[in-house]
Amino acid sequence: MKHIGIIGAGISGLVTAKTFLQKGYRVTVLEKSDQVGGVWDRKRSYAGVTTQTTRDEYAFSDFPMPASYPLWPTGAQVQEYLENYAQHFGIMPHIRFNVNVENLYFDGYAWLVKLNGRETLSFSYVVVCTGTFHEPHIPEIPGMGSYREAGGIVLHSSAVTDANQLAGRDVAVVGFAKSATDIATLAAGVGKSCTLIYRQAHWKVPRYFGNKVNMKYLLFSRFSEAFFNARRKTVFQLLLHTVGKPLVWMQWRALELLLKKQFRLRECGMVPSHRIEDQISCSLGVEPVGFYKKVAAKEIRAVCTEIECFEGKQVRLKNGQTISPDLVVFGTGFRQRLPFLSLQYQELLTNAKGIYRLYRNILHPDLPQMGFVGFNSSLFTTLTSEIAANWLAATVTGDLILPPAEEMYREIQSMERWRCHERPIASEFSGLCVAPFNFQHLDELMKDMGLRTRASWNIIYEFFKPINPADYKKMLSGKPAIF
Repeated sequence: MKHIGIIGAGISGLVTAKTFLQKGYRVTVLEKSDQVGGVWDRKRSYAGVTTQTTRDEYAFSDFPMPASYPLWPTGAQVQEYLENYAQHFGIMPHIRFNVNVENLYFDGYAWLVKLNGRETLSFSYVVVCTGTFHEPHIPEIPGMGSYREAGGIVLHSSAVTDANQLAGRDVAVVGFAKSATDIATLAAGVGKSCTLIYRQAHWKVPRYFGNKVNMKYLLFSRFSEAFFNARRKTVFQLLLHTVGKPLVWMQWRALELLLKKQFRLRECGMVPSHRIEDQISCSLGVEPVGFYKKVAAKEIRAVCTEIECFEGKQVRLKNGQTISPDLVVFGTGFRQRLPFLSLQYQELLTNAKGIYRLYRNILHPDLPQMGFVGFNSSLFTTLTSEIAANWLAATVTGDLILPPAEEMYREIQSMERWRCHERPIASEFSGLCVAPFNFQHLDELMKDMGLRTRASWNIIYEFFKPINPADYKKMLSGKPAIF
């Protein structure tokens, strides 16, 4: 029996373990923390975090979130959901907690995995599930050491696990992504003051457009996805982006007008300089409730600039201003690193710009007996990770025969060119985000496995309805492919 080693017990690690266990493999999951959850681990989730998408989309196909959860579950609820998932499918006994993978070596037959404490394990196949939130990133800024020495506190957003860390303090938050604006909104309520420092305003979307229509109806359907200029287009998309190009332009400008009005962006001084369709990806932020209202009311002092340096307790900004916060929080994202892999393998996996080069975002033809799940981040990562895990398991069982290596290289290179030259935003997260082409990616994986891409024969209904993970439970059952 093949022994499958899985690195990481977050969303992707758990669903990969469940998939291989159900196919009869021996599985060992290696997790550096003392609990499951990955980025949703209570020790890594910042205070007040919620999902970007609703509980109905942010779920596995065969394990819906409880109906008692709010539509946008909290970080603690997602953690509880993942723990229940691991218990329900019998994954817990196969997880080794508090182990750190130091390096991997392929001896020609198996992967030798060296752990902290000098223990070495042997696996027939290794699946890396460390995902896109691997290593918190705080940029190097001159004088940061002097700020700390003067009593100032510097934290990454993932380390702000309790609102009391902000209470009664003058807080500066750096960034404009989800974590930065979430924490700024929280700090404006519990802190003494809050300053948001950002280089560029980005578009955010509301939970309810026009305060009435749930975002999923406008953003998470095949119809809405068709308005993006995809690398490969259906007949409808070809028509839409040629004959219907003015319609596409009008649709995006109308959406921008709606957001400007609903969020009062001009009043806030936060009208983005770029088109919304050029930004929408995994970095698309859902507005923290009350964020723009607090900016307009000056409860959040928003400054479009960068930090030039720290000088003792003072923070000098590039616009010439100086502030003296007690705490600086960097909502500046994560680095996607694989320090346990040799330099040879790391150079194989990424290009000079750090963009990952994986076939279907899952494997590299020159890396034997190794796959990557969760490296296809999306707006509903639970589902894209689940389908990727099934795809990878099918290659291991032999149910899915991969194309020749040359064909996989061509596909990898084609995707790399497209990311770098035609849609630069696709290079964010080191090229590991498949959004906004979520359906296109899922369809590719399902077709590769010879499975259906639609849950019903009603083409119109399937085209306009929001994504529903439960549909994929039916489609993964193995019935003949349609459409």
